[in-house]
Amino acid sequence: MANGDRPRTAVRDYYDANTRKFLLATAERTIHRELWGPGVTSRAEAAHHAHAVVLDQLRPGDRRVLDLGCGVGTAALYLARRRPVEVVGVSISPAQVRLAERFAAGAGPLQGRVRFAVADFTALPSDLAGFDLAFAIESFAHADPAAAFFDQAARALRAGGALVVVDDVRAGDRDHPALDDVRSGWHAPSLLSVAEAEALAAGSRLALVASHDLSSFQRLGRPRDRLVHAVLPLLRRVRSRSVWAQSLVGGDALQRCHRAGLLEYRMLRFERRTS
Repeated sequence: MANGDRPRTAVRDYYDANTRKFLLATAERTIHRELWGPGVTSRAEAAHHAHAVVLDQLRPGDRRVLDLGCGVGTAALYLARRRPVEVVGVSISPAQVRLAERFAAGAGPLQGRVRFAVADFTALPSDLAGFDLAFAIESFAHADPAAAFFDQAARALRAGGALVVVDDVRAGDRDHPALDDVRSGWHAPSLLSVAEAEALAAGSRLALVASHDLSSFQRLGRPRDRLVHAVLPLLRRVRSRSVWAQSLVGGDALQRCHRAGLLEYRMLRFERRTS
């Protein structure tokens, strides 16, 4: 195995091992954060708010959508229930794609269509092209290298198409020790600042056209978060033997980073330039 393949293999193994555990801990078959945005009154709505953010980024004529890091397909199904769009979801995790296909088979009537494939979003299959919109919800942070993510997203988009990223971005010192726990625990090397992401995207002819801070929509310090923090010393001792413990240590660090202003949770919209 080439050295460059190891980080991506680690991400695959991380999700193959942890996805079912994530589903036990979250609502609505989502494995990203609940967002308590304007008008959200229930956990179900909070679980889908990131999907609603992406839905709002669809333009009336958009018909082909690419989900970069699709998880178990929940976002793809959310969009296809509400718009006559074709959504292709890719995940590096075969376990996730198997679950996505199973959930899609039982989803009932859709306005659009969905399909899923095992693929690395830093090296997409050549037949994934001509999309109106691509999006990544809490998956961009796994990109390694981030430049390859932007390059592949731009190649998959038609001229004038858009890329929407909903994820953590760095707002403070890149060398703060708490960020190391996030990077290692969540296999998240791409904790970039908005300016760094903008510069990398520009190299792939993607222009940043919108940046919205969603940080205040998070609910930090829930009872289970406090429990994880209470057993953190134990989790640190066993994390070398448990990817689940690694994830919990990373999640605790993520909360500390948000409270300290080291991270923000943002929606970034990029558009592919026509020339």
